[in-house]
Amino acid sequence: MHPSNEQWLTFHNAFRRRTGLDLAHYKQDQLRRRIVSMAETRGCKSLEEFWALLSASEKDLRWFQDKLAINVSELFRNPEKWEELRRRVLPELLGRSRSLKCWSAGCSYGAEAYSLAMTLDAWFPGAHSILGTDIDQAALAQANKGVFHDNDVRGVPEELKRRYLRRTEAGWEADPRLRRYLSFRNGDLLADRFDQGYDLILCRNVVIYFNDEAKDRLYRKFFQALKPGGVLFVGSTERIFNSQTIGFESTMPFFYRKPLGDLAWRNAS
Repeated sequence: MHPSNEQWLTFHNAFRRRTGLDLAHYKQDQLRRRIVSMAETRGCKSLEEFWALLSASEKDLRWFQDKLAINVSELFRNPEKWEELRRRVLPELLGRSRSLKCWSAGCSYGAEAYSLAMTLDAWFPGAHSILGTDIDQAALAQANKGVFHDNDVRGVPEELKRRYLRRTEAGWEADPRLRRYLSFRNGDLLADRFDQGYDLILCRNVVIYFNDEAKDRLYRKFFQALKPGGVLFVGSTERIFNSQTIGFESTMPFFYRKPLGDLAWRNAS
């Protein structure tokens, strides 16, 4: 299948009218390869035929939307960065606020949200909140169950694994006590208005699928959503090259802080 640009535009427009999601914000070469692969998997010989299949069934349309989300994650992915979060970032944030308002943006099936919940409960227990949002309804359903596979838990420190994870027939089940910190809901990072006043935002290995314009707009929205002194924690392949232009301070690789501004002056006076 080799659709023309006009055929792609027709497909994008039909999908946007039906769902409100704009595929133009994604890297097109990568996106088109994935869509063609999905269409051929379903036996379709053209984009028009594929859209006819999707638009005729809410189940198939939901399947397509869920497949567009790349749900590759694991608990404590890049363990060394989680150690920096625990030793350096969280103590600094807790020096200004006794309870943290956190957001796992593009949370997939909840691995990073649960990693943060374990970290906070083990070393910094308190009335913290962790919101996880994602566009993939199937992934959110898994996140609400709090069950993970063997590959998901390979980076979990043994102390935390013994304390918070239990082997069951379904997989590794997270301790239900962690749910007091957690909530999950559907969310579109590119279209939604964001809540404000976050101490910590995690958005890791998500924006690599977006084009440069979408990335810039998203990082600026994250900046506005953070409270002064709040931190954005990104993935190990996602440096923000225009971070200073946006307003961030880069305290160490992959952590970006919103300056304290007037708040620092008040605390010093």
